[in-house]
Amino acid sequence: MIPETPDERRENIYKVLCASCGKETLEVKEVYVKIPRFGRMLIISMLCSQCGYRVFDTIALEYSGPSKVEYNVRNVGDLSARVIRSTTSTILIPELGLELRPGPRSEAFITNVEGVLDRFLAIAEQLYRGSEGSVKERARKAVERIKLAMDGKIQFRIIIEDEAGNSAIVPPEEA
Repeated sequence: MIPETPDERRENIYKVLCASCGKETLEVKEVYVKIPRFGRMLIISMLCSQCGYRVFDTIALEYSGPSKVEYNVRNVGDLSARVIRSTTSTILIPELGLELRPGPRSEAFITNVEGVLDRFLAIAEQLYRGSEGSVKERARKAVERIKLAMDGKIQFRIIIEDEAGNSAIVPPEEA
């Protein structure tokens, strides 16, 4: 039974063979919930207690249609806006030249704007450490601009485009 109201919730927890280590230590947790703004969802988390392998995903059980959400970050307080990204969405931050597009191993996540910037920062820092020449210089500039944005010194927009309509940005006052 899939929940009809936000107060209803159903969970299934079981163990299976881990795809990474092959032991029957992968705990799978399925949570069926109804989330305001999104409708009925299946949230799946898998964690292996033996090797640490993990997977997290959300599956919309209702289709909302394509959506585009835009949020202006003007100060440090705006960095706490909640970001809900489905596996089908693209995140764009045009002022910083950043984009995260869905792919075959795309992961859903719930974080805040600062958490999204943190993800981009980790990638830019890794690129900086592992490259040379003009690529290294572009990565250095990206790291610098992301850090300025995280300090509230650069105003920017975060845009989420989602073919399935299952992503959102929730301002701090509504979270």
